[in-house]
Amino acid sequence: MRSTSEREHRRLASVASEYQERGYQVKVQPTGADLPDFLLGFDPDLIAIGNGESIVVEVKARNEFGDNREVAALEAAVRNRPGWRFEIIIDGLDSESGSLLGPRQIETSLEEAKELQKRGHAVASLLLLWSATEGILRLLADREKVELESPAAGYMTKRLYTLGLLGRDQYRILDEAVRLRNQAAHGFQVSVTQQDLAKVGAIAHELLTELESKAA
Repeated sequence: MRSTSEREHRRLASVASEYQERGYQVKVQPTGADLPDFLLGFDPDLIAIGNGESIVVEVKARNEFGDNREVAALEAAVRNRPGWRFEIIIDGLDSESGSLLGPRQIETSLEEAKELQKRGHAVASLLLLWSATEGILRLLADREKVELESPAAGYMTKRLYTLGLLGRDQYRILDEAVRLRNQAAHGFQVSVTQQDLAKVGAIAHELLTELESKAA
């Protein structure tokens, strides 16, 4: 079993808590009897079991993702296993900061994402669409004076949902979009449907309209 820092422990505990809240039974850093035969020899960060599926989860800080061979091997071991899927969560920018996008910049990104979607570039559309959506969520947090302790998109959506700034359906759709975005952005196979894009796009436009109306 690999050693982990206090920071990694906190990160894993946070992710485990999110899965538990969604009804999963979670095993953090499982070993031995906790692992199915096809995962023996691997050190997954956690396994979440429930809702008719089992998920092997890896949690990485962005600056830890330079060499992803172990992650790729783990993903390959899980691929095509009935009832199992692999998920990777990228924890964020590690103190990187910058200026927030403005509404006009966000609208431009949303239009560009829509154009990519029309041309059949679903994954590229998702990446740009999520960038715009995350910009909207940061503006929402800034307007409501919400302190975001982690730049991770999964943390941000959960924080805003917990505070009542996102509805249950909005949170569910955006949480799935975060998963798809993380898979796509880091070189893993991902299936993005037109329905996925339409749902996220609708929420982005809804939230942006709300922000602009309250700023007027």
